[in-house]
Amino acid sequence: MLQSFYTGNTGLNSNKQWLSVISDNIANVNTTGYKQERVNFDDLVSSSLTTYSSGGAPKNMEIGGGVYVGSTSKDFTQGSFKNTNEPLSMALDGEGFFMVRSPSVADLVYYTRDGNFRLDANGDIINQSGYKLQGWALDEHGNMAGALGNVNIPSSLAPKTTSKVSFEEPTNLDSSVPVPANTTFSRNDSSSYNYVNTMPVYDSLGNQHTLYFYFVKTSANNWDVHSFIDNDNTDNKNSLTFDTNGNLTSGNTLSASYPVTTGASSPMKIDIDFNHIRQVASDFIFYSQQDGYGKGDLMNISVSEDGVVKGSYTNGQVKDIARLGVATFKDKEILIRKGDNLYLPNQKTFTPIIVPGGVISKIRSGMLEMSNVDISKEFINLITAQRAYQASAKTITTSDQILQTTMDIKR
Repeated sequence: MLQSFYTGNTGLNSNKQWLSVISDNIANVNTTGYKQERVNFDDLVSSSLTTYSSGGAPKNMEIGGGVYVGSTSKDFTQGSFKNTNEPLSMALDGEGFFMVRSPSVADLVYYTRDGNFRLDANGDIINQSGYKLQGWALDEHGNMAGALGNVNIPSSLAPKTTSKVSFEEPTNLDSSVPVPANTTFSRNDSSSYNYVNTMPVYDSLGNQHTLYFYFVKTSANNWDVHSFIDNDNTDNKNSLTFDTNGNLTSGNTLSASYPVTTGASSPMKIDIDFNHIRQVASDFIFYSQQDGYGKGDLMNISVSEDGVVKGSYTNGQVKDIARLGVATFKDKEILIRKGDNLYLPNQKTFTPIIVPGGVISKIRSGMLEMSNVDISKEFINLITAQRAYQASAKTITTSDQILQTTMDIKR
């Protein structure tokens, strides 16, 4: 009879633990990236006896010993998204976890679904507890370079010297214009050239200079191009020849040198590409590009669906800076909660599979994944757990009454 007391007590303890888990889920209904917990009950057997009838058939007699919480597990189903319009608020649309490195233990990486990040004073992207977001730095071609590490956004962009100028389509020299009246070229005499145009270039200190191009038709299908920097009269001349279809046949490139007096590296050496210039009877069109820029300060940050972090700078440059890493596990349900919406693998968890963003899940910038707790379901569970607790308590009081009745028989 005393066994029923202990059996009822296991029900009290187990349902009390269930109530604790339910309370935790309800408390975290608005916690970013929270994943609800489930309780898994297992039964206890206090005695088991097998006997056999005269015919040899087995007969089992098993008396249960109650219940205990065998384990808890996590529900990693996707939560709903909340729009924040903050570029460093990010949600994973699909499988996986963001990786964040501990600020105090260098090699300790945690895993989280909470994408509420911000930029710290050093340019690192961190979560609200200071853990640093992990990813790969990108080289100038947008390729991942080096090992996985902290994602750092430079607050400024150093100047880059112009080293290349290229004329691009639809640049056109009008074949129908006459040779200039003055056949002796002078940049100060507009009657000695057909067209003039300018473009900005940058020296090694980031100073902006003006590059002048003067186009002079010398004969049918032949042109001279004179180029100068600022007010300096050093002439870098190139001769262009076109075929009868207006395609360039000679003078495709020029290696030019331009002196500067700003304290920067001088002369500036610039390779000029004329390959895409055409000559047809149409309006003069000047379209060119150059690869230099001055110093720029960070204006804003954006993150693409494939996890590429871009920085936009005041000099007009948009740089691909890093690509976020995403980790997943074959057995993520047994990850260990460490608080602050962080998880760590336990000893039985497989090594994480780490891939770039966009491979197994898309990065939703400007959004946060909310808790996946179903509040109405948790209220139902709360009522169920409360009734189960009351029922277990009732078995104890009933056993007590039976024991009291038995003792009264002796009297």
